[in-house]
Amino acid sequence: MKPTQEVVIKPALKDDVDILQKLCIATFSDTYAKYNTVEDMRLYTAEHFNRKKLLDELESKMNFFFVAALNHEPVGYMKLRTSVELAQLKNKKSIELERIYVVKHFQSAGVGYQFIQFAVEFAQSKRFDTIWLGVWTRNEKAISFYKKCGFEIFGEHKFTLGTDEQTDWLMKKELTD
Repeated sequence: MKPTQEVVIKPALKDDVDILQKLCIATFSDTYAKYNTVEDMRLYTAEHFNRKKLLDELESKMNFFFVAALNHEPVGYMKLRTSVELAQLKNKKSIELERIYVVKHFQSAGVGYQFIQFAVEFAQSKRFDTIWLGVWTRNEKAISFYKKCGFEIFGEHKFTLGTDEQTDWLMKKELTD
């Protein structure tokens, strides 16, 4: 699918931490609050989206954050990371698309597709063979989106949201022939 509007995607820097934090909490809550308890959501967002944690992640050379804007308004963010190696991809140079979120009322504007295209081009420029991600098995909308973008399921892993252990599909897209 072609995006309907041009999105500007730029690297997120330390000075963007407040914008990033707002995007993280808002988009994660919009996506998962209806499926999880208030306490589990509070625990997860407090641990993973606090300002210090995000600053540490922004400063790590193993993470690459990007923010998308439409008409100078932040509408989503993406995080790629190289710190996790999967046994299933041990013979591949792989990068994880750890987070990709778009503000709910911009989800039909093509931002997600532009993020995926950007992530693939970024990974290829860094000579990665494979880009992979984890997606909650109950998030059918996201699974369908990733399949349309050329990702395929190749395994699963556990993900803990607050105190609730959930199962994610592992999906990958090969970047080389």
